[in-house]
Amino acid sequence: MKNFLFSLVFLIGFTGFGQYCISKDMTPSTRFEYEPKFAKMEISWYDEWLEYTNGEKILPKPLEPQEKWDHPYMKMGYTAAMHEGPYSSDVSNYLGPTLKNPKVQYFHVKQKGGDFSGMCPTFAFINDSTVATLSFGRANTTLLLLDVKDTIRVLDHLPIPGRGSSAFELAGKKGRSKIFSNTAGGAYSYISNKNRIYIPGANNNILRVTIRNRKLDHEVESLNLKPQIEAGNLVHPELSEKDGLNQLTAIMPDVHGNIWFTSRQGVIGLVHRKDITSQNCPKVYSSWVGYFGLKEKIEKHFPGSIETAEEMESWGFREKLSPEMRRQMRESLKIDEDTYEEIQNSFSVGKDGVYIVSNAALFKFYFNEETKTIELDPKWEKTFKKGNLVYDNDLKKKPGHLNKGSGTTPTLMDDRFVAICDNAPGRVNLCIYRQDNGELVSKLPLFENQGSAVENSAVAYGSSYIVANTFGYVDPFDVNPTPGGIMRFDYNEQKGVFEKVENWPASGNYDCKTATPKISTRTGMLYVYNRSEEETNGHRDWQITTIDYRTGRRVLRSKLFFEKGEFDDNISAILKAGSLGTKNYDRKVFNNIWGTFTFGPDKSFYLGTYRGFIKVSSD
Repeated sequence: MKNFLFSLVFLIGFTGFGQYCISKDMTPSTRFEYEPKFAKMEISWYDEWLEYTNGEKILPKPLEPQEKWDHPYMKMGYTAAMHEGPYSSDVSNYLGPTLKNPKVQYFHVKQKGGDFSGMCPTFAFINDSTVATLSFGRANTTLLLLDVKDTIRVLDHLPIPGRGSSAFELAGKKGRSKIFSNTAGGAYSYISNKNRIYIPGANNNILRVTIRNRKLDHEVESLNLKPQIEAGNLVHPELSEKDGLNQLTAIMPDVHGNIWFTSRQGVIGLVHRKDITSQNCPKVYSSWVGYFGLKEKIEKHFPGSIETAEEMESWGFREKLSPEMRRQMRESLKIDEDTYEEIQNSFSVGKDGVYIVSNAALFKFYFNEETKTIELDPKWEKTFKKGNLVYDNDLKKKPGHLNKGSGTTPTLMDDRFVAICDNAPGRVNLCIYRQDNGELVSKLPLFENQGSAVENSAVAYGSSYIVANTFGYVDPFDVNPTPGGIMRFDYNEQKGVFEKVENWPASGNYDCKTATPKISTRTGMLYVYNRSEEETNGHRDWQITTIDYRTGRRVLRSKLFFEKGEFDDNISAILKAGSLGTKNYDRKVFNNIWGTFTFGPDKSFYLGTYRGFIKVSSD
């Protein structure tokens, strides 16, 4: 891909503006099949922890609560988005399950055929007993409102646009890879402080569903962004029509209430705060991420391609380009058969900007109210010239990554730092920058050469970043033997850099390739979802491993399973065989497939699984 990014000049100067009306659609109600089941959990202590406590079966001491920013437009006091909140720290101040009467409830989604669905990767709390989640299916997605106080039950549900995958795709390894390499369609949604769920729909509509009196308002407010997505996609006029390749990936409000959005093919934009009502037509502003840091991207990957800034600037007028030159630029811009500069991860929001990572660079944006344009933070614009924000990338998709670039949502550490992992050849790095000016603070190599990939975001607690290895996680329905690993880096105030914490974790191999690890400050532990090291009936069961944050010692292992015949799934044997495989199916259904932990009230947490989700709780 010698000419990759060389022709990004094709988009110089583009910004988009549109005004679109919110429509209200009465979504038809369909029957939703489900069954709550109680699973088995086998808990044991790690010897290394008992040796440390002189044989006492006691849990670690709590940590200081993480100070959290109360975003004025997001739900306060509860998890508001997949990575906990606007900073994407993956740290919760809720108390995780303890050892007193622990129980596992499996919310089994029983939709099948054309309505087949299951995995619920994200959870939004309305109050202590009411949760909203999305059940993703091959053809459809369903928004669920649940009572989770005791036995989980559905209070209300709404079908929303799905990605329309076929049963053949789900059952075939190649088709699955395509499905699970696309993050569009609603996973990166959020809940507002007014109990409104905002969903980036698979049809490029932003959906707003209001929750009142433990019911979903079936008059769904829908804002069609398809014209704006197409307007921002000047590199290929047919891309938005091709297999849904340019769908919305994530949305989140900034500190002023503007609702920002990203698309898979790099369109970034916002719905202006002054117009987000159901009585008018909101103004939408957009641009393309490839425009920003253009010169630096070209110099990083193809030095000498453009010798002078004047020459590059002269190509910014698209009307001067011949049809043949435009065609050549579109072809040279491709990273692979389908994608250009891409955004597959969610983004984070700080008090003074929006942090977005593409498969080329890390950006900090804000909306200029005077000029009504999306702009790169001026201090970051200066730092771009140093080249570090255009991170190392060999433009290859590592086993364990979803695309050819960074696999992480930017993780903010209070108001000081922001971290991503790059896509350097052989061995990826944790790259930590200052939030105020984008200066690189530390660049830290991760795991072993040719065995290093990070698709799950870093955890940020206090002055520590914790990163888990996802290398080798290729087929989510397979065992995927992986090298695993987890590392912690602490900030050295005197030196002004981050340093690896040696002998952390203290022992063990952590095959935490799927769920993003999370910390519960109330238990003092990091929670990891991984495979058991021992086999049961030829299967390495899924388990929750907890690690003492302070010492890095493993504390508890909690293995989750059903005995043979207990799960009683109602899908066809063909679909079972083509997906997880029929052998040990009752145990395989605990497969997490890229979901993440969400801690909630009442000593509980929630975790997406193949056919729904599990709730682990205790008295």
